[in-house]
Amino acid sequence: MAEFLVIGALALDRPVWLSAPIQRGGRVIGRTLGGRLEPRLGGGAANAGVALRKAGHRVAVASAVAADAGGDDVLARAREAGLDVDLVVRRAGESRMTLLLIDPDGERVVMGLDAASPLPAPPPLPTPDQRSDLTPEGVYVRTPYPGAAAWAARSAGPVVLHWPAPGYDGPADVVVCSADDLPRGILAAPFEAARAALGPRLTWVVVTYGADGARAHDGRNELFAAPPPARALDSTGAGDVFAAGLLDALRAGAAMEAALAHASAWGAATVELASSAPVDAPAGLYRPYPTGD
Repeated sequence: MAEFLVIGALALDRPVWLSAPIQRGGRVIGRTLGGRLEPRLGGGAANAGVALRKAGHRVAVASAVAADAGGDDVLARAREAGLDVDLVVRRAGESRMTLLLIDPDGERVVMGLDAASPLPAPPPLPTPDQRSDLTPEGVYVRTPYPGAAAWAARSAGPVVLHWPAPGYDGPADVVVCSADDLPRGILAAPFEAARAALGPRLTWVVVTYGADGARAHDGRNELFAAPPPARALDSTGAGDVFAAGLLDALRAGAAMEAALAHASAWGAATVELASSAPVDAPAGLYRPYPTGD
């Protein structure tokens, strides 16, 4: 069992499963959770953190949630899922509502309601000195909140960073990014672009392509891993769980080729679940990478 820190959003997602893909001028029927747009635990930190927790690890989450009833709800759900939320700070303003429109192939559209105005700036995370008992064996920076760099520097193991990460000036060993988030020019040479931004400590850039697999680049070599066959029900959270699987394997000492396959298996398992954070994943779905292998 390892101790991980995940830095990123905690949220309440409201899924709507559609009878057909959305098309201009079309009509579809939506099925909600509980028949009334009930929420479920989501956000990048929850998605990755719950998967690591299901694998038997201890997981602390650093995040910022609104100081309202929605924030109280998401914190209660995170605690129920076994996450340590002592590093979560409360921000001004109200919680946002997020709809997930999920088509029959499991692909989803994320819709933030009434999100035209920017969120208030989150307060800084508690510093490592304020939690001297916590020295994580690996860190996943999903969202670079103020103070994230200090926690990444505190890590006794690998630091995996979701990229692009505007404003982040801390260490990173491995960058994970979706091909959909990268301009074509950067996609042609992702390692060079990320290393120029993040410095010489960076050793790998991993680009995910959904069902088409993932590629890892170190400036000289390219590795590829195809996901195992999966019946996609809901792709929400699969990218974050992929990153969690990568962190789990790298902390255990896996070489990148093995870590990439391990992460792909975790991501593929996630698309078969009707969830954001995989709170209802059956026991054994996320197997930890054997330490020392």
